Amino acid sequence: MRIPKIPTCPFCGKPIAKPTFLAIGFSDLEAGICECGSVYVCDVTGHNRGAAFVEALLIACAGDWELAWDLIPDEDYKEIWIENYDLKTHTILPESSYGKRLFRSALCFIKLSDDLRETREPKIKKLLQKEEPDLPKVEKRKLSKKELEELINQNNLNLLFSYILAEPLNLNVLQKFLYHPDPVFRKKVSVIIGLVSEKLVKIRPEKVLELLKRLIYSAADSASSAWGALEAAGEIIRNTKDRYSFFIKNLLAFIEFPEYRPYVLYALYRISEKSPHLLKQHSYLKLLNYLEGASSEIQGLILLIFYNLKSPEIKSYFDKIDPEKSFKLFNYKTYNFETVFLKDLLKKF
Repeated sequence: MRIPKIPTCPFCGKPIAKPTFLAIGFSDLEAGICECGSVYVCDVTGHNRGAAFVEALLIACAGDWELAWDLIPDEDYKEIWIENYDLKTHTILPESSYGKRLFRSALCFIKLSDDLRETREPKIKKLLQKEEPDLPKVEKRKLSKKELEELINQNNLNLLFSYILAEPLNLNVLQKFLYHPDPVFRKKVSVIIGLVSEKLVKIRPEKVLELLKRLIYSAADSASSAWGALEAAGEIIRNTKDRYSFFIKNLLAFIEFPEYRPYVLYALYRISEKSPHLLKQHSYLKLLNYLEGASSEIQGLILLIFYNLKSPEIKSYFDKIDPEKSFKLFNYKTYNFETVFLKDLLKKF
């Protein structure tokens, strides 16, 4: 009789912990890190091997997307798959008497070369650290839209954060306010989503990632509005440092569509304001292609982004901007729209 086995690391031979959602996770796949430094990700269905491999590689690289894609197989990392894994029992099941697999699930193991692993491990340890926020204790329950709206209007953010941390389903209710008819209220909600994500990512990172993906996907859905979704995505990226910065490329992809452009630029403006280095890691220069013939709002937001990035490339495009034009810029400190003249922005450079 063949007996199920406890899964062990193929690199060091030690038993591994059951895969779970890591604080450093970048997808909705369960993962783990062995004592020897190898990273493993579970493909439960057997149809997501590509996603499991990418997830393992990204975790091993501590989320450095550029590094991950520059690595050379068998030189910079080793890849090993363990078949017939059952996540529920956390065992490797034996093959049938006919030599067939009983389970489609598998574990993908990735281990970086010693020199690369030494540079990544400190960042991985930092990302894995969890912190308990100092917030009021509340019961775990889903708030109504009215209750949530009252907390927002009262600026009672600590209590609002407490309810969301106690029951992350409240994020779904909060997300609905991103389609509020009042643009000021929408922007306020997007800021709140970013602030609560900063706290939630230290405890339930998978919930933040789930929300971020949902916002991106909803903006891409032609049947729904992108009103506050892209700006909220920007606020999450802004407030979680470089953890989800690779989603900036998704934001930049929306810039091609005129109806999404203001929302994308507000999101990028906010990111560039707090973490300009994150935006500089992406193809931000493509924004220059949208200056000529654009509205004063679009031109103004691009000017603000390049000012925050301290990027001089925009100076050669100044002749495409009418300095006497103005636009309404949202002030995130006063939560009001203020008139700004392009000539005042040009003077900053």
